[in-house]
Amino acid sequence: MEKIATDIYTFAELRNKGFTYVDKTDALYAMASGDVGKQFFIARPRRFGKSLAVSTLKSLFQGERELFSGLNIEPKWDWSKKWPVLHLDMGSMQARNVDEFNELLVSQLHRRAAELGIDNPSGSLPSTLLTNLIDALAAKSADGQMVLLIDEYDKPLLGHLMKSDVTEFRDALKAFYSVVKTLESKQRFTFLTGVSKFSKVSIFSDLNNLKDWTMHAKAATLFGYTHDEVLKYFPGRIHELAEANGLTDSEAFAKIIEWYDGYRFEENALPVINPVSLGLCFDNDKFSNYWAETAMPTFLIDILKSRPLDFSCVDIEEPELSNYEPTDPKGVTLLYQTGYLTIDSFRQRGASRRYTLKLPNLEVENSFLRDVVGAYTGRDVSYTSSYAFTAGDALYEHDVPKFLKALKSFFTDIPYDMTDRQNEQMWQTVCYVVLRSIGVNVNGEVKTHDGRMDMVVDLPNDIYIIEFKLDKPASEAMAQIKGKEYAGKYVLSGKRLTLIGISFSSEKRTIVEELVESC
Repeated sequence: MEKIATDIYTFAELRNKGFTYVDKTDALYAMASGDVGKQFFIARPRRFGKSLAVSTLKSLFQGERELFSGLNIEPKWDWSKKWPVLHLDMGSMQARNVDEFNELLVSQLHRRAAELGIDNPSGSLPSTLLTNLIDALAAKSADGQMVLLIDEYDKPLLGHLMKSDVTEFRDALKAFYSVVKTLESKQRFTFLTGVSKFSKVSIFSDLNNLKDWTMHAKAATLFGYTHDEVLKYFPGRIHELAEANGLTDSEAFAKIIEWYDGYRFEENALPVINPVSLGLCFDNDKFSNYWAETAMPTFLIDILKSRPLDFSCVDIEEPELSNYEPTDPKGVTLLYQTGYLTIDSFRQRGASRRYTLKLPNLEVENSFLRDVVGAYTGRDVSYTSSYAFTAGDALYEHDVPKFLKALKSFFTDIPYDMTDRQNEQMWQTVCYVVLRSIGVNVNGEVKTHDGRMDMVVDLPNDIYIIEFKLDKPASEAMAQIKGKEYAGKYVLSGKRLTLIGISFSSEKRTIVEELVESC
């Protein structure tokens, strides 16, 4: 039975203890060889193996050949060469203020210096200390170069998005990372990882020397497992999971794909499976929501509260997909970069590229929608679920009055400060996430030949076409449904069609009028 580690992020420990390592060294070699550059950056969501990749590169440049026995990179690499490696873990540098951050960073730099045999490098500022440490390490190397690996470069800043001190943290990181470019000639190889990429006018104005491989085809499957990799490396685990759940091996693999697959980091790339969630699934022999064990970051919750988004249909331009400014974080960009959304498709018109995003799989959808219900309503999911299940059951029972009554009660109970930024999209999105959070098949912004329907609920026996209006009569919503012939898309479905026009009041903050017609 294959040994799986879900809490080991050190390559040497993983290999020495006989845990399964899915061989990603071909992709690492493409970067580390120096054939296409020597300074790289890749952003990926949490729990995708970024720290393990950094640790693997550290062992590679330190020449620890025995750890790479049997891996694809072993015969390709020149093991006669070794370099001093400075490995910084910025994930442990979270602080309450910038002064505390600088103290933590200086402390880590001194520890790394001691580990690498550099006695008391001078400098009271992190940037000065890093400069002197790089100089000293490069001087120890035969070719006058060293290797710099920085994991989770953005973690100190992420906890301060939407806070007043975000600019101070941005400037502190910008000053520190400026050294990476200044001393480029003394670096044989440089690799930074993180969750986010900030805009070129921010931190990356001093990191524009890095090759951004976040959406590069050669790195698209470097993090996460492809279908073929799971079948190759974990056949015993798949069989055990199948037996534990009364499934065949192929059925178990299909459920793995449903639950944990679907992440796409380049528009033409193969989808990949979340490695940590898959490992926990194998360990527990159970399909469950392991993503939820780590809650949605607070900064995302704050953004969703202040800027309601329609998560059912997300289009975004390429520049907005890849980076943002810390002082003006974009919800869709962050949801993509943190793994809550992934690439579904893209369209190119001349030089312009536009991406359509989606929730990648069942696990993330479940986690995401539950968190968003809380963000949009100010209520814990256990509080809102009773309304949601009542509304969902009513739709399955074709009891439209009961459905509308549940929605009215639900919206009336939302705290005032959660609905003070009102527009039709906000109310539509709340309905969407509430119904999706309990598994109802609901689609938002459904395209037709003459526009977009606000919402369509597609059930085994029924289709409900719903249009929302804010401070306008429900008759206007119904007129739009009929005038644009929204029902025409479903007349051959064989299902019962119901048209619902709903009017919200910004003053009363709930449904004040509705019209229902059969079609």
